[in-house]
Amino acid sequence: MAAPFFHNSTPKLSGQCSLNFSAVDNLLRTTVVDCWASFTPFLANVICCPQFEATLIILIGQASKDSGLLALDSVHANYCLSDIQQILGSQGVPSDLHDICSIRSSNLSEGSCTINDTIGFESVVDSSKLLAACSKVDAVNECCRQICQSAINEAAKNLVLKDGGLMTNMEINDTTVEYSSTVNSCKNIVLRWLSSRLDSSSAKQVLRGLSNCNVNGGGSRASNST
Repeated sequence: MAAPFFHNSTPKLSGQCSLNFSAVDNLLRTTVVDCWASFTPFLANVICCPQFEATLIILIGQASKDSGLLALDSVHANYCLSDIQQILGSQGVPSDLHDICSIRSSNLSEGSCTINDTIGFESVVDSSKLLAACSKVDAVNECCRQICQSAINEAAKNLVLKDGGLMTNMEINDTTVEYSSTVNSCKNIVLRWLSSRLDSSSAKQVLRGLSNCNVNGGGSRASNST
């Protein structure tokens, strides 16, 4: 499993991404191992892509401690996704990992969720309740009891309900797909906020635990992989 670290080149970074990659170096190393080119075709949906998605969520969550923002704008999202692909690719990860895992720059933005900053988030969501439910995820019981997943769903729906204009539009046009897409976007905001309140190792365990529930069919997915 140490093989990836013998394949190193210098990544060509844009210099336009504000995310602190060095702060999550351990996460990046884990992603390299989980997504090593020889393994990815066999482990993409089970191991690699959940780890890649968790890394992106935690990167933005950790950055929000300084910026107060739980999403990147479209321009910087493009730069940051390119940079992380460069970093991982320089250590042996497939250059098309974002395609393998269906990750787009929009996965780093707010999507269709209108609340994308920590102050706005904490004014709408019962953050103490959310943190109590999700600070630790039992790998076995969560898939059956869905304690954290339910708390994430509730928080995401509260963010959606805050946007009265969207709800009015939904009632007129019956835009169920739009509602579902917005809830998923807001779930990403919720997960980033959680990641900002946990250390990177704990956040990874929570996110991977939730992903395992999805893989095992034990509960609804807590993160969006559009």
